[in-house]
Amino acid sequence: MAALSLSTKGKTLEDLALLVRSWRALPVLRLTVAEVRNDLSAAVERIQRQMAESHLVVRSSASAEDNLATSNAGHFRSVLDVPRDDGDAIARALHAVIESYGECSESEELFVQPMLRQVSMSGVVFTADVDTLAPYYAINYDESGRTDSVTGGDTTCRSYIHFKGAPLPPEDPALRAVTLACSEIEALCGNTALDIEFAISAGELYILQVRPITRHGKDDLSALDLKDSLNKMHRKIEKLSAPHPNLLGEKTIFGVMPDWNPAEIIGLRPRQLALSLYKELVTDSVWAYQRDNYGYRNLRSHPLLVSFLGMPYIDVRVDFNSFIPKELDEQIARKLADYYLNKLDLCPELHDKVEFEIVHSCYYLNLPEKLQELESHGFNRNEIRRIEFALLDLTNGVLDASQGLYKADLAKIEELKKHHAAIHTSDLTPIEKIYWLVEYCKRYGTLPFAGVARAAFIAVQFLGSFVEAGVMTKEERGSFLASLNTVSKQLQTALCRLSAGTLTREEFFREFGHLRPGTYDILSPSYRENFDQYFSRMSESGCPHGAYSFTEEQKGQISQLLRENGIRADADGLLSFMVQAIEGREYAKLTFTRTLNDILGLIGELGTSYGVSRDDLSYLDVRTVLSLYSALDHRDLKEILLADIAVNRKLYGYTRAIKLPAVIRKASDVYGFHVEAETPNYITLGRVIAESARESEINGAEISGKVVFIRSADPGYDFLFSRKIAGLVTQFGGANSHMAIRCAELGIPAVIGAGEKNFTDWSRAGTLEIDCAGRQVRLIA
Repeated sequence: MAALSLSTKGKTLEDLALLVRSWRALPVLRLTVAEVRNDLSAAVERIQRQMAESHLVVRSSASAEDNLATSNAGHFRSVLDVPRDDGDAIARALHAVIESYGECSESEELFVQPMLRQVSMSGVVFTADVDTLAPYYAINYDESGRTDSVTGGDTTCRSYIHFKGAPLPPEDPALRAVTLACSEIEALCGNTALDIEFAISAGELYILQVRPITRHGKDDLSALDLKDSLNKMHRKIEKLSAPHPNLLGEKTIFGVMPDWNPAEIIGLRPRQLALSLYKELVTDSVWAYQRDNYGYRNLRSHPLLVSFLGMPYIDVRVDFNSFIPKELDEQIARKLADYYLNKLDLCPELHDKVEFEIVHSCYYLNLPEKLQELESHGFNRNEIRRIEFALLDLTNGVLDASQGLYKADLAKIEELKKHHAAIHTSDLTPIEKIYWLVEYCKRYGTLPFAGVARAAFIAVQFLGSFVEAGVMTKEERGSFLASLNTVSKQLQTALCRLSAGTLTREEFFREFGHLRPGTYDILSPSYRENFDQYFSRMSESGCPHGAYSFTEEQKGQISQLLRENGIRADADGLLSFMVQAIEGREYAKLTFTRTLNDILGLIGELGTSYGVSRDDLSYLDVRTVLSLYSALDHRDLKEILLADIAVNRKLYGYTRAIKLPAVIRKASDVYGFHVEAETPNYITLGRVIAESARESEINGAEISGKVVFIRSADPGYDFLFSRKIAGLVTQFGGANSHMAIRCAELGIPAVIGAGEKNFTDWSRAGTLEIDCAGRQVRLIA
């Protein structure tokens, strides 16, 4: 049987009605523009004669609407719920649809169908990924009874992703019926990339529209055999989830945001150089050494980050183990690990705020009250007290004015500068320089940075507990953060001086020129390399300033609370720690990223000397380069580089094609999952109404006074704050992430970690309101 030829919307539905299988099709009455314009009364009478249902829908069916080159989806009108017995209403609906065509041929069509009633589910299915044409069903659906909520962009709709080659169909019977119907229609049309509208009424599935997904300009990855790869991933996750003799917890979960936030720092689909650098410098071993040093369980030799076909995920069981004090009784520790994992399993939307909502990783003033929730989860009072005391001892060790490890870590950062300079000016070969810079960056850069960042987290927790205890208001907390001499403030001051002519561009570059929006990405130009692009549209604004001092009364309250809680520090000591830790975290980050920038630069120089482009180098695994320091084989160096690049470039096709949830709770999630709504982090108490600006617009357009949308933003995006933006929304990021801290310091209303669905829906708005105090985003236009 020949494949059904896709035509106009009305003709396609009419043809499909003759071939229905597991679905049903509503009657279709097609009319031409000429028929309506030449004899409107006859057209209305024909509709009333041939359509018996009480209410109708008049739909567009323009030739430019649904074809292989363009879809114009949503461009033309459809009029719902038109009373069949009201001839004037039918006439108005016909004219409304035709008017939406603009100037058009008399042969253009529109059509009429019965209005479907008692709808239990309606939605739209893409039978291939709209960006890559990979073999997935993406089902956006609504269960409110409406048939236009999905196409209208209603934010209450749900999204479900299902791999076509999955060994089992969706668990939900309705979604199972939808995927079966879509598979049948694909076969009938001989096309695997379709846009299908559907509705379920009285238990019957109706197909309301079928049109091709436009293939023009797409990077077609539909030929990749994902089935075997996903089957292997399924088995890998099952193995990693099994009990492990050196880990507490009966299972594991994987997430893109818990701890060290790979989705925010290197993105969901990083190329191999960025991924391998991040693993080498942070998540393979450095992270665990820091936790062990600071009094947590020893997780050395356990990688924190797992790569699934190139997509980075945090192994949450490993992560949660690393937040348990090493002195805590083993049985209580095991019970605590299972509690943490079960809570995330039940509340996956908390994956980007596990240290605030799930894990208890340090002591702060209101911790005893927070720990009481454990009573309702099988912990007795003695166990809770032992958890409290273990966290208290650990925190006191970090806070110690003379022995606090964060002080030693801050000193190590200064050591990095010396080693970096010595290597940079040496006569070592590029490969030797890369090797030693990576080693020194781990030992004197990312390791101490991880320690100072842990101290800064504890400082922020204490600051939040001051608000909870009534020692200060939320506004005062914001003022305190804004008063700190962080890198962000220093950058803004330097830009002011640069604008005033009291600082040269070269002086600016010496301090900040190494920063780049993609810290680990060789394709992301640094501030030095692309200054005019990043800063040509700097807005006129005053240099940052601000000071905050705790009153003597507040200090007295803090000292009293510290004594009552067993904290071995007075108010002045704790406040000094908080300032040093929060400022030190940003300083340590600025310093180690300077070494990282040199590593990327040397890799670039290595590629240039062998005729390998930066784009090719972005697929290189840094471990291949590091291995060359102490190994020699028969191949030329260029041959070694190109062979590794070729393997990783091929892998990246799979990285781009696969679709996985933000939180993988069970192995079968690799085949099908709901895109869960996230719980965003609202930063500051501010409120702003402004136009939006997308990520693609930030370099070429004026973004001053606008709300900027960026999927993930690491320190290199600080140039945005020189452009006087009104607000910021990111898809990824936690309450303690870099951009959350920056926005809090600068008083910029922001939604950090909005999640995929919120980010996509909100970024479509031309104008929106962010109300941080009310924790709401409203789409205005």
